[in-house]
Amino acid sequence: MRVLFSRLGGFLRRGRFDEELDGEVRGHLELLAEEYRRRGMSAEEARDAARRQFGGVALLKEDLRERRGLPGVDTLLRDIRYAFRAMRKNPVFTATAIVTLALGIGANTAIFTLTNQILLRVLPVKDPGQLALFEWRGEFIGGSAHHGTHSSFSYPTYRDLRDGNPGVFTGIAGEYQEAVDVATRGPAQRAVAELVSGNYFQVLGVTPAIGRTLTPGDDRIKNGEPYVVLSYNFWRRRFGGDPSALNRVVDVNGHPMTIVGIAQRGFSGFELMSPADLFVTMSMKDIVTPTWDDMSRRDSIWLRIFARRKAGVALPAAQAAIQVPYHNALESDLRENGRDRDFSRKYLKGSLAVLDASKGLTNVSAMLAGPLYVLLAMVGVLLLIACVNVANLLITRASSRQKEIAVRLSLGATRGALIRLIMTESFCIAAASGALALALSSWLCAVLVRMLPLDNGDFAISTTPDWRIFGFTAALSLCTAIVFGLIPAFQATRPNLAPTLKNESGAISSGAGQARLRRWLVAVQVALSLLLLTGAGLFAGSLHKLMTADTGMNVEHVLTFSIDPSLHKYTPERARRLFLDFQEKLNRIPGVLSASAASVPVLAGDNWVNTVHIEGYEPRPGEDMNPGFDAMLPGFFSTMGVPLIAGRDFRDRDIDGAPEVVIVNEAFVKRFFPHRNPLGMRLGWGGRGPLECQIIGVVKDIKGIDLREKAEPWTYTAELQREKPSELNFYVRTRHDPLAISREIRQTLRSLDPALPLIKMKTLEQQIDETQFVDLLFAWLASAFGVLATLLASIGLYGVTAFSVARRTREIGIRMALGAQRGDVIRLVTREVLLLSAIGIAAGIALALALGKLVESQLYEIKGRDPVVMTAATVVILVVAALASYIPARRAAKIDPTQALRYE
Repeated sequence: MRVLFSRLGGFLRRGRFDEELDGEVRGHLELLAEEYRRRGMSAEEARDAARRQFGGVALLKEDLRERRGLPGVDTLLRDIRYAFRAMRKNPVFTATAIVTLALGIGANTAIFTLTNQILLRVLPVKDPGQLALFEWRGEFIGGSAHHGTHSSFSYPTYRDLRDGNPGVFTGIAGEYQEAVDVATRGPAQRAVAELVSGNYFQVLGVTPAIGRTLTPGDDRIKNGEPYVVLSYNFWRRRFGGDPSALNRVVDVNGHPMTIVGIAQRGFSGFELMSPADLFVTMSMKDIVTPTWDDMSRRDSIWLRIFARRKAGVALPAAQAAIQVPYHNALESDLRENGRDRDFSRKYLKGSLAVLDASKGLTNVSAMLAGPLYVLLAMVGVLLLIACVNVANLLITRASSRQKEIAVRLSLGATRGALIRLIMTESFCIAAASGALALALSSWLCAVLVRMLPLDNGDFAISTTPDWRIFGFTAALSLCTAIVFGLIPAFQATRPNLAPTLKNESGAISSGAGQARLRRWLVAVQVALSLLLLTGAGLFAGSLHKLMTADTGMNVEHVLTFSIDPSLHKYTPERARRLFLDFQEKLNRIPGVLSASAASVPVLAGDNWVNTVHIEGYEPRPGEDMNPGFDAMLPGFFSTMGVPLIAGRDFRDRDIDGAPEVVIVNEAFVKRFFPHRNPLGMRLGWGGRGPLECQIIGVVKDIKGIDLREKAEPWTYTAELQREKPSELNFYVRTRHDPLAISREIRQTLRSLDPALPLIKMKTLEQQIDETQFVDLLFAWLASAFGVLATLLASIGLYGVTAFSVARRTREIGIRMALGAQRGDVIRLVTREVLLLSAIGIAAGIALALALGKLVESQLYEIKGRDPVVMTAATVVILVVAALASYIPARRAAKIDPTQALRYE
C-alpha cells in the first residue's frame, strides 16, 4: 500500500510539473509575440512567428524539461537512437566491450545459477519455512551407521519421537533413499526410491498431480501394502506423461507394486540434490533393501527425521519441547544396548537439534557451500576486471570525441545531458552484454552440472534461467554499466574548451587527468589479475598434489562396475555362487590380468563403519571404536596392487559356515596392537558380544573413501561370509585400455543372467575424478578465470601503452631528432608499463595473501601463501606486461622524426 501511494504521489508531482512547464511555455510565447507585434505584425502573425522561433511548443517543452533535469520519453528515445548509431559506427569497440562484459557477467550468472539451485532453492511444498530437520548431538550408541552423519536415526527412535510428539508439531515424518531396479514391460533399470513414513506427504503438504499420495493407512502392515507413488519427472520419462500409468503394476526389485499416484509437478523428494523417482512406504522396506532390515535395531542409524511446526511455534521452542521424548529414546537405546556407566552418563547428555528444513536435506549443499562462495568471489573479481577494461576503452574512445563534446557544450548543452547521453550508450552495451551472458551462462552451467557426480544430476539442478536468474543478470548488467560508464562519462564531459575547439585535426587532446586515470585503472587490472592467477596456481598445485598422492593402490588400467543380485530375488547362496562364477569368467577374458570385488566402492566417497570390541584391548572413555568396514572377494588386494604385510588373503573356503575371518590395515594394528602380533587375535562386532572374527592378515593402509583421507583403522571381511550379500563392486585390471573390454564383460554377465543389469561402468581413474570433482572444479575454473583475467589485463596494458605513444608522438619525434636511439625509445615506453605493473603487483600480492588465508581450507598439502605460486604469478604478469608494451614500443621506435614534428 505504501508503494502504491508513493507511485501515485509521483504521478501527481509529475502532473504538477507539466502544468508548470505549460505556464513557462505560454509565458515565453507571449513575450516573443509581444516583441513581434511591436515590429508591426498582427496578433495572429506574431503568434505564428513565435511558434516558428521556438520550433513548436513540444520542442520548447522538451528544452525546458532538459533544463529542469527531467528528460522526457522522446529525449530518452533520441539518446538511445544516438547510442545505437555510435555503436554501429565503432563496431570493433562495440564488439570488444560487449564480449568482454558478457564473459564476466556470464561467468557470474553461471555460478549464481548453481548457487541458487544448490544453496538458495526451497522445497516446492506448502509453507516450507515451517519444516524442521532433526539432528542429534552427543555420543553414538555404536553399531552400524549407513550415513554416518548426525542427521541419521534408528527407526525405533523415529517411532519414539513420532508417538511422543509434545504438541509443537503437526506431524513428524521420516525418509530414506536407496537405489532399486524398476522394470516396466522391459529390462530392469536403476532408479532412486525414497522410503517414506505413511504421513510423509501429509507433513510436507504435497498433493498428487493425478491419483493419490501415500497415507498412514498404507504403512501399517509389513509387506502388505505394495503401493508406489511416482515423481512427476519419472512419470514423464518412463511413461511419457500417460495418465493410464495410474493403477499399472511395475516391478520394484522383482516385486509387483501398484502405481496409485503421481506426485505434484516439481516435487522429487526431501533431498533436493538427490531427486527420487518413486516413493514407497516403510512397511515395504524389505523390498527396497532386501539384504538388511534394521527396523527394530536401535544401534543402526539410517533414517532422516523431519517435522512440521505448528503455526506460531519458533524453532527454539520446538527444540526445547522435543528434548523429553528424545531423552526417553536415549534411555531405551541403553536398555537395549548395555554400555558401561561412564559411556551411559555421557550418552544421556545428548540432545536433539531442531533446524530449519525449508531447503530439505542439505548435506550435499553444505559440502558445496564453501566452494560456491569462493567461486562467486572469483567471478566477481573477474567481472570487476572486465569493467575496468571497458572503462579504459571508453576513456580512449572519449578522447577521440573531445571535440564533439566541446562543440555540444559551447552550443549550450548541459553537462548533465551529455553525461546522460554517454551513460545511455553504456547501458545499451551492458544490456547487449547481459543478453549474450545469459546464453553463455546456460552453456557453462550445463558443462558444470555434467561435472557434478550426482544421481539424477540433470534433474536435480535446472540450468534453465528463471525469474531470479533474469533479475540477477539484469541487476548485474545495470551495476556494471554504472561501474564502467560513470567515471569515463564524468571525465569526458570536462574538456578544456578553447584548446579542444582550436584542434582542427581531431588528434587526441585528452589531458593529463585522463591519462592518469587510465594508468590507475590498468594498475587495478594488474592487481586483480595477479589475485586470480595466484588462486589458479594454488588450486592447480593442490590438485596436482592430490592426484599424485599415494593411494596405497595401483589405480591405472582398472575398470569398475556393479551388480546387485539381491534386487532380483537371489538367495544368499545363489548370489555367492554368481559372484564366484562371474569372477572366474572375468579372469578368462583376453587382456584381463585379474578381477575381484568389494562391497563398498573404492575411492567413491562412501564410508561404512562398524563398532568393534577387541580381544585384550580396553578402550579409553569416549574412544572411537568405529573403524571403517568393507567386505571383498578373494584376490581383491592383489588385483588392486595392495601389499599384504603379514598373514594371508581371503580364500574360496572362507565361506558362510566357516570360521569368520577378518583382515586389518596398518593403522588398525598401530592403534590396537602397538606391541603385539595381531595375527590370531579376535574381535567382535558391536560394543559387546562374542569375539567371533579372527585376524588372518594385515595389509598396507589404503585410501578407501577419497584422496584426502588420512590413515585410519579399517577392517576387511570376506564377502562370501556375509549373511545377506548385496550390491558388489567389481574391479578388473587389464593390460591396456580397460574400456576396450566393456562389451566382453557385459556379454559375460548376460551369459550368467540376462536379466541382471550391470551398472556404473567406468575406469577407476574416472571414479576418482568424480569423487574429487570439487578439487577439479576449482582448478579448472580458477585456471580459466586466471587466463581470462590475464588476457584482459594484457589488453588493458596494450591499450594504455598505445594511447601513451599516440599522445607522446611529438615528444618522441623530438627525442629522436635530438639523437635518441630506437632502444632508448623502447625503454622509455616499456618503463612506464613496467612501473604500472609493479604498482599493481604490489597491491595484488597483498590481496593474494588475504585470498590464500581464505581458501587454505580448500587446499591439499599446500599453503595458502605459497611463495612459489606467488612468484610464478608475478613472473607471468611481468612477462605479459612486457609483451603487451613491446608492440607499441616497437612501433614508436619506427616513428619518422620529420612526420612526428608536424604531428598535432
